[in-house]
Amino acid sequence: MTQNTTPKTTLWKSVRDSVLADPEVRAEYDALDNEFNVARAVIALRSQSGLTQRELAERIGIKQPQLARIESGKQLPKLETLALLADGAGYTIEVNFVPKARKKRSQKIKPIKVAPRELVNI
Repeated sequence: MTQNTTPKTTLWKSVRDSVLADPEVRAEYDALDNEFNVARAVIALRSQSGLTQRELAERIGIKQPQLARIESGKQLPKLETLALLADGAGYTIEVNFVPKARKKRSQKIKPIKVAPRELVNI
């Protein structure tokens, strides 16, 4: 028995690993990776800015429950909304294209930096 468990406690990691052992479930889980990466980035953006969900939502003109859906991964925001979130937290957006394969590319693709005002009328 591990340090943080009791005989009736099941660790989330063991449940997750068990469920993800099914190849179909794993494929669906992996397909959501981009959405969850966006959610984690928005949470980090807000946290680094020291803002609550309500404060950031008010700054950009959306409701707190919508921001909560974005942060939970239930709603994938449009680029326009991401620009507003970035601006409201004092950041800007940078889009990077990353090759799927580890092949050497003859030409490096530079990040695209987009000012929020270029995407929306702020």
